[in-house]
Amino acid sequence: MEVDVRRALRGAGALRRRPTCNHRPRALALTGYGGDNRTVAVVPYRFDPRDTAEALFGAELRARREMARLSLRRLAPMVLASHDLLARIEKAQRRPQPDLVDRLDNVLEANGVLRRLAAPFTDGVLVPRVVVLDPDAAVPVLRALIARVRAADHTMATAHLDDLAAHARAAQQLASRLDSARQRALGRLIAEAHQLSGWMLFDRGSVALAEKAFAASRLAAEQAGALDLLAFIGGPNAAFVSTWSGEPDRGAERAYGALSWARRSGNRRLSAFVLTMSARAHARLGESELCTQMLTEAESELSRHRPDQPDPPWLEVFDAAALAGHRGSCLLDLGHHGHAIDALQEQASAGSAERFVRNRTIWFLEQADAQLRLGQHEAAALTVDDAITRLGSGAVSPRVRRMFCAIELVLCACGDPAVTPVADRLLEFNAVNA
Repeated sequence: MEVDVRRALRGAGALRRRPTCNHRPRALALTGYGGDNRTVAVVPYRFDPRDTAEALFGAELRARREMARLSLRRLAPMVLASHDLLARIEKAQRRPQPDLVDRLDNVLEANGVLRRLAAPFTDGVLVPRVVVLDPDAAVPVLRALIARVRAADHTMATAHLDDLAAHARAAQQLASRLDSARQRALGRLIAEAHQLSGWMLFDRGSVALAEKAFAASRLAAEQAGALDLLAFIGGPNAAFVSTWSGEPDRGAERAYGALSWARRSGNRRLSAFVLTMSARAHARLGESELCTQMLTEAESELSRHRPDQPDPPWLEVFDAAALAGHRGSCLLDLGHHGHAIDALQEQASAGSAERFVRNRTIWFLEQADAQLRLGQHEAAALTVDDAITRLGSGAVSPRVRRMFCAIELVLCACGDPAVTPVADRLLEFNAVNA
């Protein structure tokens, strides 16, 4: 019988039956629920299955192996691999080759689940289809495509990575035949296409491929002399990816590098965005004073932004409401859960752009996380219920799906009967979106 993706987050405590809110798993893989809060779990690994596709695959593999009651030494000869390699894969220290993924999926009767989880790092580099662009229409065609894909990405709808890659390659081949003005305009759009591809790859868990796309984006932006894009690629993209993926020190370094480009661009809204990304990195590092300083500077920069000056479309995602959301995320990372809830609620009440569905959903789940850490189980359940209701039948990206799975574990482990209806709804939601 197929085990859905949510079991990947149970680590060593993989259950052999459907969990209920009155049953606590033996060893949930929950991180950070300590200090001034009740300790609710043992942490078997240092990595968080929400962080990368490799971590989620490793947790799922361990869960299925234990459900099959197989040790690493017993499983190894069955899949023609060493037990040491399997141990490293479970800990997200190594990536399995596609043939090993196939054998693991077959032996553990995963019915394709392991293959799907491994796809982000086994599919390889995207092979784009061939596109021919007319020199006179290249700029408007590529601009329209980027706008459509960006709008779909914000709502976590199906992303057209192959279209972006094909059009970016066609534009690069065409650029040398254009005059200098059209070359710069097309170069900016090529940089945007690579940046958007990188962001979508990260959102689905392909961090390594995302980094390659960001590198291509930086090169195109440099060639086009686009200082604002260099700041956007380095700050809200590359720096944030590093911070989210467990390298906040690198995230801070990247954000500070991007800040110089943002300030040279003269766009204060962009500078505020990059400063906020540095705050996110400092918060993850536990550096409260530096985080507060960066947030204060971001607020100051945003207050000085002139709304009558046109901004590029990719900057629309950042405003005062988004700043409040990021502040809430920082406070959550720093352990100030009550203040985090206040900031995240401020974001929810101030934000009116329904098209930024992913950001709104993430902040709802972080609010629920903060409420759970304070023992506010019913409030957390209501927040989760609201998040699911607002999503409706919309798509859920792998990164957001991992957050829903993590919340499911805590909600079901809290032992509060009052949250049972929402927990059951969450179980069903995660099963449908597995």
